[in-house]
This record gives sequence, C-alpha cells and structure tokens, in this order.
Amino acid sequence: MAAANSSSGFIIAIKGKVLTMNGALATAALLFLLAPSVVCQSASPASDCSTLKYSRRKVSCLCGRVQVCSGDLCGRPSDYKLDDDIRVELRDKAGTTILDFKKVIVEARERQCATAVGINFSCNTTERTFCFKAKRDGDYQLAFILFKNGVPQPAVKFPTKYSHKQSKPCNSVYSVETTCPR
Repeated sequence: MAAANSSSGFIIAIKGKVLTMNGALATAALLFLLAPSVVCQSASPASDCSTLKYSRRKVSCLCGRVQVCSGDLCGRPSDYKLDDDIRVELRDKAGTTILDFKKVIVEARERQCATAVGINFSCNTTERTFCFKAKRDGDYQLAFILFKNGVPQPAVKFPTKYSHKQSKPCNSVYSVETTCPR
C-alpha cells in the first residue's frame, strides 16, 4: 500500500489499483487501520478486588477454609511473597461496615491421600480456617485481606447469605487471588 498527497485528498495504490480519497475519508481510513494497534497497546484497566464479581455462596454458614491462589495454583501465602497472616472480615450486605473480624487459623491435619496408581497413605495437610458464630440471618460479605510486609492488600469480597437453619455442613472453600489488583 502506497499513499501520496494530492490537492483534493489522498491517492492510494493497493495491489496495482489507484484510489483517490478526500481528506476526511482518508483520515477515517487511516484511523480505522491504526485502531487495532492502538487498542492493543493501551493499558488494561486494573482488576478491582472490591467488586462483587464472585457468585453468592448459598451455604448458610459463616465458616470455611481459605486457599491462597494464583490462577489454578494454590499454596501458602509465603509461596507468593505474602505474610502468613490472613484477616477475614464479616461485613454488612453493602460491604461498607465491618461487623466482626477474625484472624485465619492455620491447622495441621492428617488425612488419607492416594498416589496416581491408587495406593492410599496418610499425609499431613495444612488448612486455613475461620468461623463467625451467633450471627443474625441475612446477607453479608466475607472480605479476605492478605498482607505483604505488614501492609494490607486490597480485600477480596465474597457475598453470602446466612441462615441459622443450616441444612448442609460448613465446608465452603474460598479461593483468594494473590494477583488482585493486577
């Protein structure tokens, strides 16, 4: 593609064909051609950990386990250069008022594990757990706060609905992304 400027606009040669365009049309064509590269080079908006982008938990309890993850890989906070302390805040439905907070408890447990060929054996695991008890029925948010060098990172919030008439055991697992905001 070659272009030349004339008094009435632009003359463009594409694969041996000569086209003439007025200035406005030439500018629009040029912007149309450059738009994909401009979009690709623009910075992506930062993830907002404080939005309610997670689905509401239907388990009616305010207890659970916390996993610290980066994508599909989960591990200890120290694996991601974070402090081992995790704070869980119980917030109102809007997420603006802190009703209660807990430090996540690290528990070592022995459980049954299996190898790829099906051999069972006992293994030790570490779980990070929390539990809020004696709360009223209603909608809440659980906010998980990770720390890096003692500095709190943006909270990752999970909306939940609580009912004291729980029909299922409290075995919720909350996966908290370490890369928020990106």
